[in-house]
Amino acid sequence: MRPLRLMLDGFGSYREYTEIDLSDVDFFVLTGPTGSGKSTIIDALCFALYGTVPRWGKGNVIRNALAPSTAECRVCLVFEAAGARYAAARQLRRDARGQVHTKEARLDRLDGSVPTDAELIKVLEAVVESVAEGPDDVAAGVTELLGIGYEHFTQCVLLPQGRFAEFLQAKPAERQDLLIELLAYGVYEQVGQRARERGRDATARLTAAEGRLAETPEVADDEIKAAEQRVTDLAALVEPVDDAVTQMQALREQWTDANRDARQAREQLAALAELSMPAGVTELAERLATADALIAEQDRQRVRAEAAETEAEQDCAGRPELAVLTGWRDSHARAAESGAELESFRTTRTEADAAEKALVAAVGDAELALADAEERARRIDLEHRAAALAADLHEGEPCPVCRQTVGTLPHHDVSADVDGARAAVDTARKALAVAGKQQAAGVKRAATARAAVAAAEQQSAKLTAQLTDAPPAAELAAAIAERQAADAALAKARSAVRAARTGVDKATADRAALAQTEQRAWSELRASRDRFVALRAPAVEGDLASAWRLLVDWAAEQRTLLGARANELDAAEIDLRDRGRAAATALTLLLNEHGIDVSAGAARAPVELATHRERADRDHTDLLARRKAAAELVAEVDRHRKDKEVADMLGQLLRSNQFEAWLCTEALDSLVLEASQTLMQLSAGQYELHRGDKNDLVVIDHNDAGTYRPVNTLSGGETFQASLALALALSRQVVGLSGGKRDLNSMFLDEGFGTLDETTLDTVAATLERLAQETDRMVGIVTHVPALAERVPVQFAVVRHGASSSVSRVVV
Repeated sequence: MRPLRLMLDGFGSYREYTEIDLSDVDFFVLTGPTGSGKSTIIDALCFALYGTVPRWGKGNVIRNALAPSTAECRVCLVFEAAGARYAAARQLRRDARGQVHTKEARLDRLDGSVPTDAELIKVLEAVVESVAEGPDDVAAGVTELLGIGYEHFTQCVLLPQGRFAEFLQAKPAERQDLLIELLAYGVYEQVGQRARERGRDATARLTAAEGRLAETPEVADDEIKAAEQRVTDLAALVEPVDDAVTQMQALREQWTDANRDARQAREQLAALAELSMPAGVTELAERLATADALIAEQDRQRVRAEAAETEAEQDCAGRPELAVLTGWRDSHARAAESGAELESFRTTRTEADAAEKALVAAVGDAELALADAEERARRIDLEHRAAALAADLHEGEPCPVCRQTVGTLPHHDVSADVDGARAAVDTARKALAVAGKQQAAGVKRAATARAAVAAAEQQSAKLTAQLTDAPPAAELAAAIAERQAADAALAKARSAVRAARTGVDKATADRAALAQTEQRAWSELRASRDRFVALRAPAVEGDLASAWRLLVDWAAEQRTLLGARANELDAAEIDLRDRGRAAATALTLLLNEHGIDVSAGAARAPVELATHRERADRDHTDLLARRKAAAELVAEVDRHRKDKEVADMLGQLLRSNQFEAWLCTEALDSLVLEASQTLMQLSAGQYELHRGDKNDLVVIDHNDAGTYRPVNTLSGGETFQASLALALALSRQVVGLSGGKRDLNSMFLDEGFGTLDETTLDTVAATLERLAQETDRMVGIVTHVPALAERVPVQFAVVRHGASSSVSRVVV
């Protein structure tokens, strides 16, 4: 197990989100003052895996994970194990009553292709498989994955503060239990169980094999010799039987050909005797000639009708269409009406234009009259205002208008008809309004008249354009009559063409019906002739009746020739049949001498011989197989007996606890040997570990004449040295001693270095450096000893700010 990333949020003294990246670290140290939160990081690692921490005492006391004033905490560890990447995450929550519960616990297998230095959320999202859920299941999943449980994890991987000496001072039985689990020695118990099962299986197989051997009869040499002779005798019959069968086959083929030729000759004679001309052949020829003449006559009528149709079409093509002619006639009528309307509209327009001009002049006169009246009224009004102003002037005083001194007072003659002038203005305005309305009406009438003239002129131009190619109106009546006559003639000609074509179609259909009858007659003739193609029947040509007469005459001649040939073929068939029967009899006698029955027919002689040969070979092979099987059963009985003895012995040996104890003793000796070398270095040659007779651990004190001392008599610093030496040896040898089944390639040491002197501390540092450098193993230590921390290449500084801790990587 190798940690890669660790996240804490609300765990212990880490009230805020904290993340530690260990993906590129082999040897690191956590430094900081006492109580800063160094050990809490190691606690978080252990809690993420197993859900508990050694410092809490009881395994189910999870409330210590939360800071006192924190309602929720999260811990997540991303690590590698067994060649894959995993994430163990736990989340706790405090309820309203102050009780702490596990909200979520997960163990997931992650995608190892995601870079380890990516954002933690991306690393955790790349889930390939959910391994376990729930606090207990996650702990069980981690135990199965790492191969060790919580108790043993805290004795060989995580050495918590104050518990370094547990493995050193453990009772031999407890130490043996750890070694059995850690080094996978439990496999030998499985081997023993399997051996005992195989012993029982071997016993059952031995009993069965002995039973089969007892039931297997012996095979004598005489039986095998007799079987071999039977095989040889039957093999010698193959060639004569094949020759006889070949001869019989040849005779049979000759007889088959002769029989076929004779039968064919008789069948041909019978067929020739049945050949005769069918009734109705002559009458059919006469009906066909009449139908052909009728088709020719109907076709001539069709040609004449089509010529008349063509002539009528040409006559119509040279004349304008009837619709065009009637259109011209209607256009001439509309043009005459349009001309009269145009003249009427033009007269109205002239009158309206003249009226419009008169009204325009009247409006002008009214405007002049209004202007004169308004000018006279203005002048009279001005005179009255001047007279009123003059009445207030005094000689020698300034004029209120020009501000000059008045000399002589002016005299004004004032018209007395002011109201009359103003009435004249109103009258002139009314007259102008009336004249304006009359002018507007006149303008509208003139515009309407001009629009009517324009529309009539446009219609007249359109009609004139339509009549560009039209003849005069007087000629159109005659042209329409001539076109109607031509159309009638064309319709009559087309009707005649349709009637002629119908006659041709009917005559052709009647001829086709006769053609089907004729075709059937020709087919019958050809079928009759084809029956005698092998006899070289004459070809059927010419008319139907002549062809039938030629075929019937030829058949009469052939009957005479075939009669003599059939008699010769019958005689040859009888001779070949007799020769075949004689050959079959001789072959049957030969096979009967060797016990082979061919009553089913001599032709099956090779099959019967092959069957008997196969049976003889099988009998011979069976005898040899039975002898071989008996020998194999003897060997099988011996093999099962040996398997049983070996399995029983191995099962009995592995059943005893002495073998397991012996294995643990050997492993402990190997661990003690390496640990002693380390302890000698740490203790400056004073102490050496030794295994007692009962697998208890003692130390040899070379400063006290090599006396043996129990490990519990060591001082605190000496106990730490011995425990560290043993832990380092166990961490180094776990892969080899477990046969590769355990690879706990990380080790975490929490404090204990403060009790070491400077020399021992230097030795410890060098040993840990060598462990990290020479092996693929992560080593992490927690210490507040500066001299040791300075020796470690990667340092994480832990500080506490008020109620919360934080950690940061120190650049050395």
